[in-house]
Amino acid sequence: MLKIITLLSILSCLVDGLIIPSQKRDNPVPLKLDFTVQRKANGTSQLNRHIMKRGSYPETITDVGDVSYNLNVYLGSNQQPSYVMIDTGSSDLWVTSQTYSASSSSSSQDTGNPFNIQYLDGTSENGEWYLDTLTFDPGNPPTINDFQFAVIQGNDQGGQGVLGIGDRNTESSNTPYNNLPWALANNGITPKASYSLFLGPDGGQGSLIFGGIDTDKYLGTLQKYPIDTASGPGLFVNVASISVDGKSFSSNQPYLLDSGTSLGLVQQDVQDYLDEIFKPTLVKQGDITYRQVSCDQPTDKYIKFNFGENTIALSYADAIENDGSGQCLLGFTSYDNNNILGDVFLRKAYVYYDLTDQSISIAQALYSDSSNIISA
Repeated sequence: MLKIITLLSILSCLVDGLIIPSQKRDNPVPLKLDFTVQRKANGTSQLNRHIMKRGSYPETITDVGDVSYNLNVYLGSNQQPSYVMIDTGSSDLWVTSQTYSASSSSSSQDTGNPFNIQYLDGTSENGEWYLDTLTFDPGNPPTINDFQFAVIQGNDQGGQGVLGIGDRNTESSNTPYNNLPWALANNGITPKASYSLFLGPDGGQGSLIFGGIDTDKYLGTLQKYPIDTASGPGLFVNVASISVDGKSFSSNQPYLLDSGTSLGLVQQDVQDYLDEIFKPTLVKQGDITYRQVSCDQPTDKYIKFNFGENTIALSYADAIENDGSGQCLLGFTSYDNNNILGDVFLRKAYVYYDLTDQSISIAQALYSDSSNIISA
């Protein structure tokens, strides 16, 4: 039997453009990073095991139709490039020793503090915390001096790292520090510790805007909700109800918004009804059950997530992952009452994360070529 990780292609993202307005420390403005999404056939994610830090999931759920939104960051006095995955489910920037050499940067400072990540398979990656300069476009502002990040030894990740942009309460460091959203705000680069994330359709362009929103990238009102801190560290928001083709299921449960996870994990009654509708072939991998479904799905039937004041809708066609060769999986599964809205959901939502205000604002995404960025 073909392994599930080969059923769906993996998305990798390349930096397509970088828009950095002219900035002064006394005049903070939004910082926009653009990237394009491209399919990578028959690949596997370099970051399959990364999700362990966020919860006690028994198997990786990032390697099925894995969506990786990546860009380059540049570290050190000599601006060494590192290719990193944007991840709202973690909070640290870490790179590999393949891409960053402390000895070649005159501004590098080794803190002497160890860094460790435990993975799902029981292995770990080890490294150290460093301070050095960070920029997104060599030779151009903004630059953050003495930015804290970790360097992992070895080459298990193939040179790819993670740009965690969650709040400070999910940092791996024993001592709290200003991760990227907070460092940008505290250095007067952006108006506040916040960002909007627009993932865009497969093969299209997405954007990450620190300290701002693009009002041309969503429909209706960008509705504000409090971050559910009672659920523990992480960017959780309460979902009031979920409907599938008009049949509604009460929820009133917090869901983690996580760009580092491709699938959605939903409550069991919703998953049971999805199984009735999609009639999947169940395929077990570890403790996670994946659902092989027909690639031919309607665009006029919907799965809707009601947050209380507004609703985000996904068509059935949007709810599957297709590798282009006739093999498809349903983008949702369930496991042990864990709730996650991963990329299958986030591709249809425009989300603004305000860490300063401890709120998350959500609207239906609009795939538009126009742009109108405002400070937020």
